[in-house]
Amino acid sequence: MSNNPLICYSLRKRPDWATFASAVLQGSNIRWKEAQLDTHDAALPIPTSHGQPPRVLRAIFLSPSDVETDNCQNRIQRLSHLNGGQDIVIVFLLKQEEDKVNPMSAFMTLQLSLGDFEMPVIPVNTVEAVPNSLVAFHRQISTSSGSRRMANPAQTLLPYCSYGPRLSEHAVNVLTDITSGIRDLLDIMTTPVGRTKVLDLLENDSEGAISFWEQEYVVE
Repeated sequence: MSNNPLICYSLRKRPDWATFASAVLQGSNIRWKEAQLDTHDAALPIPTSHGQPPRVLRAIFLSPSDVETDNCQNRIQRLSHLNGGQDIVIVFLLKQEEDKVNPMSAFMTLQLSLGDFEMPVIPVNTVEAVPNSLVAFHRQISTSSGSRRMANPAQTLLPYCSYGPRLSEHAVNVLTDITSGIRDLLDIMTTPVGRTKVLDLLENDSEGAISFWEQEYVVE
């Protein structure tokens, strides 16, 4: 494999990601190259010590309209099977699409749909933010001697899971402390017992937090 990070030619044909190639090929200090990548959208070689097997960080790019489609699930499954589920990541574009589901709700749905596929998800607000986010994650797993998985990024979105003002730092810390992940958070926000707990703990932030889940996230 090339020592340069690679992006897939097919991104030019996907409306949400069509500008990515020009963003990295023209506006980056890193020499990205385009290639045919059958199972993923980007590949970044990871430095290894002499004698160690080569490592490559592989990523797929998803947007809200991809979530819950058969193709999305197939791509996630293929990604999880690469290298035993290590050195992989999903990049999720938080893009509001006309007459479509709220992007944060789509992000939550994606997290829930992963099920037993334990893989990190990087949320980004714009296509232009992807290169730096990927390089930062690449640097993290390159220098880490422990786990190659990134902490659940859902905490990054928690401040915005509110109707009205953003949740306070205190509210985010409380929700993080009383939940163990997206599924646990969903259970608390959509059950009578959980909502009572949120009302007691969040006080002024409780109404906005509960309203978000009532109006933006439909539990089937």
